[in-house]
Amino acid sequence: MSDLVFVATSQDALFQETRGNLARLGYTNCARFSSGRAAAEFIKYNPSRIIIVDTEVEDLSLPEFVTALREVRTSEFLHILVISSERTEEFVLSMISAGCSGLVLRPYNLASLKNHMLQSEKLDHFQDGERETIDLADTMITQGRFEDAIGDLTMVVSHQEDLASKYFFQGCQLLVEKKWSEAILAFNQSLSRNQTFIKAYEGLARAYLGKNDTDRYRFYLQKAAEEYARLNNFAKVKKIFVEIVKYDVNAPNPYNTLGIRLRQEKQYKEAIQAYFQAIELSPKDENIHYNMAKAYFCDNQPEKSLECIRLALSLAPEHIEALKMFRLLTGVSWDDDPKAVFNPQKGK
Repeated sequence: MSDLVFVATSQDALFQETRGNLARLGYTNCARFSSGRAAAEFIKYNPSRIIIVDTEVEDLSLPEFVTALREVRTSEFLHILVISSERTEEFVLSMISAGCSGLVLRPYNLASLKNHMLQSEKLDHFQDGERETIDLADTMITQGRFEDAIGDLTMVVSHQEDLASKYFFQGCQLLVEKKWSEAILAFNQSLSRNQTFIKAYEGLARAYLGKNDTDRYRFYLQKAAEEYARLNNFAKVKKIFVEIVKYDVNAPNPYNTLGIRLRQEKQYKEAIQAYFQAIELSPKDENIHYNMAKAYFCDNQPEKSLECIRLALSLAPEHIEALKMFRLLTGVSWDDDPKAVFNPQKGK
């Protein structure tokens, strides 16, 4: 096997052990970094099919490091296998949340490592097949065969959306059952399919633009932008959103849509982060400030909620829902005292 396997660890002895085990499995091409930030920068420009994080790096915790790797290559699926002697439930959940592809707990045997490497290869095999379909559709679009491309891409989207949803909910159930390895596999199956149908959405947008169908062009761009927002790929969202507003100045902000969804799922802190990104794209949209106020309120941060309501009302003094919330938080009306502070007696 000639594919580069990237190994990150600050301990030379662990690197030698891992490299030796990988060599026994046929992976002879290994690179190593001990600095998390340096490793993330390397991965940004030098993609590797499989990244192994062995116990620790010098400047980042393991969850921080895995998150950093995901953030530098948000447009594609990375296989990040973590090897660690830490076994607490809190640690395992933090690694799942960060987005690891697999977790090998020390001490481990060669069969366990082999199984995780094979799972990574299976996901790669699936991705290669779907990428081939999408690449073929791109060629059709270039040739002006828009209907043929739309047919193929629509099948990809339909199939992969269903599977992505199925694997996501399966992963959630496995978490409840504390079946960590199975949950990780399910979530990664979901994520890999998410990234596949995002590319299909973009292809469909290009095909419909070729047919001069601007309504469907915008529709599929919006779908792609919303999925990129879920992956927190701000650069992609910004690029697509700029294109969408050329055709519709009132187009929904993808991060605002994500924030609403997260708030409805009671993931308030994540919703707040999504709204921050939404404001980066649309700083003068009073509805985003109002939605952020609701998320802060649900997260038991009423003072910050009030700050957001003031911003919303400074942009749109007649915003009915924001006026109601201002009274809820302060006990007085906006017209009577726009500088009123949070009143815990009347505002709760």
